[in-house]
Amino acid sequence: MYNSKPIMPIVIKTQKGDSTRDLIRQFKKATAATDIVNKVKDRRFYVKPAQQMNILKSQKRRLKNKIRSLKKMKNISPRVIAYLTERLSENKEKPEKKQRS
Repeated sequence: MYNSKPIMPIVIKTQKGDSTRDLIRQFKKATAATDIVNKVKDRRFYVKPAQQMNILKSQKRRLKNKIRSLKKMKNISPRVIAYLTERLSENKEKPEKKQRS
């Protein structure tokens, strides 16, 4: 249904002396690292394709403005700007349109 990779289960192994708080903290870190929570929040409601494109365009516009403002600053690492331009180029790739059969 969605164009995404299959999600592997998150496994937290317990060690002797681990409290439940430690395990919950490890689980939260693991879910934050895989970005599962944001994906679930995004898919909570149906978003029309046109609305989805508008969201992507606004994100792209914000990223361009951020890059432009960072370039004006003096003490910004070139790696930060390179990373943001890489993210911008990833957003340029349009998703393939579904063909009706």
